[in-house]
Amino acid sequence: MREKVKIKLLQSMLSEITKKYDYYISQQEEKLQRTFEMAVKDSLTGLYNRQYLDEYSKQALGKLARHENILVLIFIDLDNFKYVNDNYGHAEGDEVLKKVAKIFQTTFRNYDIVVRYGGDEFIVLVEDKKYSQEEIETTLHSLVERIEKQLKAFGVSASYGYAVAPNEADDIDELIEIADKKMYAQKQMKKCKDCT
Repeated sequence: MREKVKIKLLQSMLSEITKKYDYYISQQEEKLQRTFEMAVKDSLTGLYNRQYLDEYSKQALGKLARHENILVLIFIDLDNFKYVNDNYGHAEGDEVLKKVAKIFQTTFRNYDIVVRYGGDEFIVLVEDKKYSQEEIETTLHSLVERIEKQLKAFGVSASYGYAVAPNEADDIDELIEIADKKMYAQKQMKKCKDCT
């Protein structure tokens, strides 16, 4: 009888220790996840940051050939964002950036990488087996329309350019440079249209 009581007591203690251990492990995992999020996410928009872009792009470019994928790097810059900060203040500018971030998150797939590159510049990485120029243009045209519609009161729009790896380059800096030049050309074209 005494042995049964001892066994039950030990089982009860073991159960209690296991619960405490499980709780401790889950707390540590949550803390680790929060630390990771702080390290790789932009604190204002919740999008990924430049450091994550650097790390992720190395892996993505490294596995392109093995998986016969392409990587589309899209460079997006907001038009007239300086006007928002100058005329409505930086707090309102922050709200605009948050709205734009939400538009990005609902335009692109949840496994596409959306990065706040700096200020009002964003980069999106899209990995796929094939992604036609028509699909890219359709997605980006829709994105610009959504930005213009939701931020009409501020006159904000967006310009974009993109580069495809491995077709145009296989280095992240080169892809950014190509996409940035295309974005700048589009921005200049818009300004010329506004002048006429």
